[in-house]
Amino acid sequence: MFTDGACSGNPGPGGYGVVLRAGKTQRVISGWLGDACTNNIAELTAILRALEAIRDPSRPVHLYSDSAYALGLLTQNWKAKANTELVMTLRRKARDFSRLKLIKIEGHAGHEGNELADKLARAAIVNRATTDEYQKLP
Repeated sequence: MFTDGACSGNPGPGGYGVVLRAGKTQRVISGWLGDACTNNIAELTAILRALEAIRDPSRPVHLYSDSAYALGLLTQNWKAKANTELVMTLRRKARDFSRLKLIKIEGHAGHEGNELADKLARAAIVNRATTDEYQKLP
C-alpha cells in the first residue's frame, strides 16, 4: 500500500490518498480533511485509513510512505508533541498487524504508487470529497 497526505498551506485545506494493491485489484481511497489541516495530520490519517481498509491484519502488509515524521512515530517511538490522540490511535491500529513492514520512500521521485497517492490526496482537496473505489489492474 502507498499513502500520502497533502495540505494547501500548513495549516490549510487537507486531504489524503491511499493506494492498496493485491493481485490484479487496486483500491484507491481519498479523503477530504477540512480547511484546518496540517501536513502531519494528513500523513498520519492516510496511514490510519490504509490500515483500516485491510480486512485481515494477519496478512503481510508493506506500507510505503514518504513521511519521515509518521514513520518515525511508528518505528522509532518518537514522542508526539501534537496530534497525540491521532498518533495513539494509529499506533494501536498498527499493533494489530503482526506482519506490517513500514518502508520510507522519497516523495515526488517518480514512484508510481506514491505519485498516485499524492494525486488522490490533492484531488480530495480540490473536490472537497472522499472517494473509495476498486479497479482492475492490467
